[in-house]
Amino acid sequence: MTPPLPPATRRTILGGAAASSLLWIPPATAAAPPQGVHLTYGADPRRQMAVSWSTPASVRRPRLEVGVDRSLGRVVDVDSRSSKDVRSVYHHARIGGLRPGTTYRYRIEHGGATGATAASGTFRTAPEKPEAFRFAAFGDMGVNAAAAAHVALIRQQEPDFSFVVGDLCYADSSGGTGVGGPDTQDFAEWDRWLRQIQPSARSTPWMTTVGNHEMETGNGELGYAGYLDRFSLPRNGVDGAPVTYSFVYGNVGFIALDGNDASYEIDRNADYLGVDQDRWLVGQLATMRARADLDFVVVGFHNCMFCTNLVHGSDGGNRDRWEPIFDRFSVDLVVNGHNHCYERTHPVRDGAPVVEAPRGAVVDSRHGTTYLTAGGAGQAVYPVGGQALSYVTIAGGARVPEATTWSSVTDAQHSIGFVDVTPRDRAGVARMRLTALATDGSVIDRVTLRRSSRTGE
Repeated sequence: MTPPLPPATRRTILGGAAASSLLWIPPATAAAPPQGVHLTYGADPRRQMAVSWSTPASVRRPRLEVGVDRSLGRVVDVDSRSSKDVRSVYHHARIGGLRPGTTYRYRIEHGGATGATAASGTFRTAPEKPEAFRFAAFGDMGVNAAAAAHVALIRQQEPDFSFVVGDLCYADSSGGTGVGGPDTQDFAEWDRWLRQIQPSARSTPWMTTVGNHEMETGNGELGYAGYLDRFSLPRNGVDGAPVTYSFVYGNVGFIALDGNDASYEIDRNADYLGVDQDRWLVGQLATMRARADLDFVVVGFHNCMFCTNLVHGSDGGNRDRWEPIFDRFSVDLVVNGHNHCYERTHPVRDGAPVVEAPRGAVVDSRHGTTYLTAGGAGQAVYPVGGQALSYVTIAGGARVPEATTWSSVTDAQHSIGFVDVTPRDRAGVARMRLTALATDGSVIDRVTLRRSSRTGE
């Protein structure tokens, strides 16, 4: 007698969806061209890359060729995933064994066809040892004119990759808030969004996290099935939570969390991971801080821990769970979205500013964490915050007024953050300079975080 299966939980359902993402796709023609081509790193950006794309229908023999010159030469297996919400099929080619600091060419083909059914591009792996690099940081993009302009701005600024903190395309209208009218879904918006970002994402990785609008009604118990169908993420996150992951680029460790799990404001997916995500986070931070070659740690998730904007304010759930952990391991920068605006805090410890950091400041990030709200990537902006008195959402959903002495710079314009990282100089000091640019490229804010590798400095 076959023993009964254990009861399914939200986590096992989510983990199973990712593990069984290679689905049987009925054979079709080779005529469908690749669309929405985008890149993501594996757990080791020096040696791993994924190339993903979609087709409006299934195709015969999708494949990826990759190499360092025009002859390419290496054929990579492709996983094809159908998605229950649209007819499109999503293809993912995971590439391992790459050389660090190397530019590769790739070519997508369907059924051996060329021309209209093919797409090609290039990518570059992370360097073996720390070098200067740039990454973009933003969230809350959507499909709109401002978002398209920001894709052009990102291309112009030439970051090595983008760190995107959720609310990507808004295929689900309410994002679990239950406000703004009936909750509607337009899952074709995913394809429109992927086509919109392709000019950047086909050559520089977009490392994404989930926001509340990725909790899509009808896409699995947690709502993440549509997101996971379309992205090939590093497989080193919390067990049963493939939306979490970490990676190291140069002298910086990056951690992607699921902020929905810790939110008091929007509790649809609250506490489905709970202590397991916190333990994983502690383990990742301990490992990163033990590495002699890492200077900075950047954590990204959607919900705001410190923001004066009165639309969503600050989320006490994320604060209660993670601020003590960030303080313990001296996290340098936390990137959030959710509020459609720009805001940067002074360096914060235990909920209070430890030093002032006005525009243009240079601060020692060992003494406090800088919290960045970078939710101005495209969706309609919210009225600027910067209030002396704002609010934090506490357990149960109540909004409690609080003073905002930690707030440094606010701006209501659409914007993208760019972070330039330089390795240690001869004095042992590494730097991370954040510059926020408006859509037209004008500077909204700039601050430099420094960290010395020498004790006592």
